[in-house]
Amino acid sequence: MKKYKNLQIAFLIEILVGFGTILSISIIGPTALAALAVLALRPIILEKEIIKDEKTYFQFFYKIIQSSLSIIFIMIVSLIIIMQFIPIWSAKLPPSENLLVIILPFFLLTHGVIGLINYSNFELKE
Repeated sequence: MKKYKNLQIAFLIEILVGFGTILSISIIGPTALAALAVLALRPIILEKEIIKDEKTYFQFFYKIIQSSLSIIFIMIVSLIIIMQFIPIWSAKLPPSENLLVIILPFFLLTHGVIGLINYSNFELKE
């Protein structure tokens, strides 16, 4: 199994693509979701190396995915509560069809930020 040689740059690319896609969706609309295609350049740009200790590496990524999905779940629940029970705040939100489209780039942004934060702890353990 191989991993990216520089995980910090991989997480930074996720952050930039996620943030850029969120901005483009808010400006252009749901058709701007095509901006995620930039993420396909990541394997071309970054080199890969063999994973030395697969168990700790997969534990690291499990922790990142678990944290990211928890944040996304909290975001979805809070949006549902706001849209259903607080009509004054729901007027300030974008249309509901755009909210569901923003979840994927927001997940990328969250995954990149949490990965970058936890990567320093992962390096210290190695």
